[in-house]
Amino acid sequence: MRAALIPMKQLSQAKMRLADVLDREQRAELTLAMLADVIAACSASGCFDEIAVVSNDSEVFWRARELGARPLAEPATLGGGLNEGVTFAQRYLGRRVAVSELVILPADMPLVRAEDVRAVVDALGAGEGPRVVIVRSRDNGTNALALRPPEVIDVRFGRDSADAHADTARAAGVPLVELALERLAFDVDAPEDLDALTTLPVGAATRRYLRARPLPAPRWPSSPSPQCGERDAERSP
Repeated sequence: MRAALIPMKQLSQAKMRLADVLDREQRAELTLAMLADVIAACSASGCFDEIAVVSNDSEVFWRARELGARPLAEPATLGGGLNEGVTFAQRYLGRRVAVSELVILPADMPLVRAEDVRAVVDALGAGEGPRVVIVRSRDNGTNALALRPPEVIDVRFGRDSADAHADTARAAGVPLVELALERLAFDVDAPEDLDALTTLPVGAATRRYLRARPLPAPRWPSSPSPQCGERDAERSP
């Protein structure tokens, strides 16, 4: 059994680095739009028996359920950190739901497509042996982390988490695959990322958000737009 896991902060704390250009309501709406696009890509990939969203925000639970995902409520005893929430979900899905393969994806990737998700799943390969797959973000974070089994390594999200996850896998002797996927590498964290959104092929929900609420005029030089070529990945049998 294979599951996708999408961690979400409280909406009131989402995308605080955009606070100079978007107010709280705008940041929440953008975050939920990108979440919808990630869930849609996971669903369209046909790779998952379960798509779960872990959070401690009731509005996120409602939206996840509406989009066909399973909301996982973080226990109140957790500290509210990303790694604590993901670790809880790893254990819950692995031990309670009998998930054997887990793909962790952040909610802020507006370019993600089903074929990108399939490429990550395909990199896990056939069989039952342990394996870790990593897709790095542009700033060396982790924008996809595929694990077999779900608790094969501890998660290390945060600054330079891609290096931390790779080092943890190697130290544990777990086979590691690193993929370079341009659409997955792009996430929205800073104002210059917002500037780029207007010229990139974003998902349907993010596109609706942009049409309904035009972004403010750029205040920073825009980063070069990634050249997102098509990558066709056949799903492994």
